[in-house]
Amino acid sequence: MRARTGDPGRALALHALPRRSLDRRPAVIAGRRASCQKRPMLMMDVLSDVRRSLLSRGSERRARRAGLGRTPRILVIGTCQGSAVAQAMSLLLPDAAVTGLSAFTLNRRFPRLADLLAEARRHDFVFTNHYLPPFRDGGDLLGLLAETRAVLIPSVVFAAFHPDQVRVGMDERRPAYGGLLSPMGHAHSALALFGHLEGVGLDGTLGLYDGRIYGELGYYDQWNASAEGLRVLGAQAGYDFDADLIRWSRRGCFMHSDNHPKMYVAADLARGLLDKAGIPYVPCDLDSYLADTLIAGGTWPVYPDIARHYGVPGNTLFFKVETPRSGPARTMTLRAFVEASFARYRTVPDEALTCARVAAWRADPAIRGMLRAAAGR
Repeated sequence: MRARTGDPGRALALHALPRRSLDRRPAVIAGRRASCQKRPMLMMDVLSDVRRSLLSRGSERRARRAGLGRTPRILVIGTCQGSAVAQAMSLLLPDAAVTGLSAFTLNRRFPRLADLLAEARRHDFVFTNHYLPPFRDGGDLLGLLAETRAVLIPSVVFAAFHPDQVRVGMDERRPAYGGLLSPMGHAHSALALFGHLEGVGLDGTLGLYDGRIYGELGYYDQWNASAEGLRVLGAQAGYDFDADLIRWSRRGCFMHSDNHPKMYVAADLARGLLDKAGIPYVPCDLDSYLADTLIAGGTWPVYPDIARHYGVPGNTLFFKVETPRSGPARTMTLRAFVEASFARYRTVPDEALTCARVAAWRADPAIRGMLRAAAGR
């Protein structure tokens, strides 16, 4: 499938795809005044974490009180996508008590899987993402599934609209660690990282964001691979994404980034999971009710040449969310984003900037030479 414009969902329907499967650093608050003066941002981050924790606990208590006597009682354990699914379920089921738990902090409140199981047994239905943190008693996802008959929530990952996104500094021994943070969270631009490591400068790196370069790097050829990967993720949870993918693609770009879908995707997923669990719900247009909380992870633009390839709107403005460290939410131009990325990379040794894709580019004389020439080197 190589049409540069038109409906990618229709193209997907016409071209069958193969069916085969494909730290937070602990914040330490020193008691010495000098240490606090040297690290004011650390104190702000710690206080922000405490505030978020208190707000989260307060929200859970309010949700419990509001859910007293309501049925069914539904527990949703998940990552960012799971939280969005829980939000959608709560609107589809006005008489239900829907409780969402973040998988990222789950073992703080439930140190053992046995503790989580006790909570799960207080609910009529349990939905969970694949990822669970380590528990003190060695419990894992299989134990949760065996004891609760939980319904798996499939992950939505789709890189075709954002093929330049990569992760940097990942550690295979710590799967929950997202790697080095960029100005956009855990997502980095492969082209920006290449420009930094090759020392081609800001203007030289900006010259790499070009349609001809995207073609040479295979950025236009990611639809089928992304669709097949999505199918595999669905199969791991016993969920069929084919009809959903056609419907989503007809709405344009349905992803904020490669692993954060837009909220209507989470809404469709919530409906599908309720159907799978046999829970009837009130049909409604959730777009009219559902706030897009997944935008809290930021929005990566669809680069204009890639947007033209798929026939969707494109731009080069990056939307970053508010954080204690980086300040209020705002958009960044491509130049500002690359500048901020370089500033972040300069804070760590080059050896820590590991990325398999960029390493492969640099190891290939033809690709490296092509990129350096495009950067004016």
